[in-house]
Amino acid sequence: WTAFVLCLLPAIFGQLDLPPYRDDNIGRQLPSNEVDYRNILARLDFLGAERCSANVIAQWAYETNANEYTQLQALDAQRLYADFQYQAWLLISRIDINSIQDPIIRRRLRYLFVVGPSALPPDQLDRYNRLTNDMLAVYNGATICAYNDPFRCGLRLYPGNISQITLNNNRFHMIPPCSYTVRCGETSQESLHISQIMAKSRDWDELQYVWTEWRRRSGTPIKDLYQQLITLNNDAARLNNFTDASEYWMFPYESLNFQQDIDQVWEMIRPLYEELHAYIRRKLRELYGPEKIGGHAPLPSHILGNIWAQSWSNLLDVTLPYPGKTYPDVTPEMQAQGYTPIDMIRVAEEFYLSLNLSAMPPEFWAGSIIADPGDRPLICQASAWDFCNRLDYRIKMCTKVTMKDLITLHHEMAHIQYFLRYSGLPREFRDGANPGFHEAIGETVALSVATPRHLQTLGLANKFIDERSADINYLFSLAMEKLVMLPFSITMDRWRWDVARGYVNREEYNCHWHRLMEQYAGTKPPVLRSEDDFDPGAKYHIPADIPYIRKLHRNVLRKNYYVLTY
Repeated sequence: WTAFVLCLLPAIFGQLDLPPYRDDNIGRQLPSNEVDYRNILARLDFLGAERCSANVIAQWAYETNANEYTQLQALDAQRLYADFQYQAWLLISRIDINSIQDPIIRRRLRYLFVVGPSALPPDQLDRYNRLTNDMLAVYNGATICAYNDPFRCGLRLYPGNISQITLNNNRFHMIPPCSYTVRCGETSQESLHISQIMAKSRDWDELQYVWTEWRRRSGTPIKDLYQQLITLNNDAARLNNFTDASEYWMFPYESLNFQQDIDQVWEMIRPLYEELHAYIRRKLRELYGPEKIGGHAPLPSHILGNIWAQSWSNLLDVTLPYPGKTYPDVTPEMQAQGYTPIDMIRVAEEFYLSLNLSAMPPEFWAGSIIADPGDRPLICQASAWDFCNRLDYRIKMCTKVTMKDLITLHHEMAHIQYFLRYSGLPREFRDGANPGFHEAIGETVALSVATPRHLQTLGLANKFIDERSADINYLFSLAMEKLVMLPFSITMDRWRWDVARGYVNREEYNCHWHRLMEQYAGTKPPVLRSEDDFDPGAKYHIPADIPYIRKLHRNVLRKNYYVLTY
């Protein structure tokens, strides 16, 4: 390991044009009078932008023309960028950050010092990547057989999934395209398989079967692998100067008592959630009968319209307070007026211009893909891209002329506006203030755009709907999606934090998961579970090792932004 470091350091110092590194300095910190930290940061900023841009260009090439060649090119670009970050980390780790008086320099160096798993020695980093890839292979390959039809097998969670590559915490494995250079919409692709069954079926036994089988095929096989991953995460966290992985995951929120902050926020929200929970329990008791759902018991998680019970929106057909009283979908009017995807994105741009924000730069119009060209495989998940060069910003989206896509375009352009606002800052600061910040801004805009009053100003809603029953239904539908997500988000990462801290051992993984689900969400599994099961692993973000608490932060910030705006 020492020999490897010694081989790399001359290349680092050569690329950054720094004083030559001497072999007898291994482990010695750089004194403040030996190197001008501003020069180091300037050179790292220049070289890092170059490497980041090359990486994003390769990702874009793959996602806009998905084939084996572009996939390999994207993986190679990610490896090169991860190597650069690791080399920069080796340099920064020799600087005593706490001795620096300038708060901006100290903050920039602190961000550069945190590289996540890339701080692991090469053999351990390779093992980390193999573990995540192996777990994702199990997850992405998991299928079940249909209920009461053992010959109809191969049912997947979503149909037609395409594996996608992007940079996430300096790793290079197959994950969805959402990172600090790529901002994505949160809406999942519509499914015809497991997700649709959970959304549409009202058969108690069928839902119980699908719920159980999905977890048996996706979660249970990866339990041992996940235990190994946690060990590597803790090793990486200590190399990044954190106590354990939970502290590393909380670092972007810059709070000394982040878990306490989360609990305080939840205590403020919990009374509203409990009212919604009680209302839904009454409606489901009417549907399934009191013999299956107790009057004061947790909700069985398999009947809530979602494989993870993280959204209850698919229950609106049986729970809406005022059936038939809804805001109009302006899709037919858009189509009647001859809207095109370009018209829709022009409408989005005009919305931001009305707020005295920036017009989209020429590079945006030259490079963005707004509609599926139809001549090559394209990963269609809506996303906003920062090419790390302060000039090139793009949206990739297979836009359809629908109200939903009109709102999504506004959401994605919010990311572009944010990119433009901080484009003049050093590279370390060209990101959201925390992982939930970007999405909160996009979601705030989406709330504004979807109002009947705004749609009327666009000439898409002929009559402004001002009915209290429609307002209540609209707010209720938002709560079924956004409010319900909050306790699930807390449970996901609270469980992960407890595992990383050693509060929970392998023999309690599953029990602790359901204990937290009942504590925060008030839900329970439909059948008896044991430690032979690994139900946390049935949610993508666990095997992919992607934090989830940003969704809570996003939803809370969105509400605050909206209140401040209006």
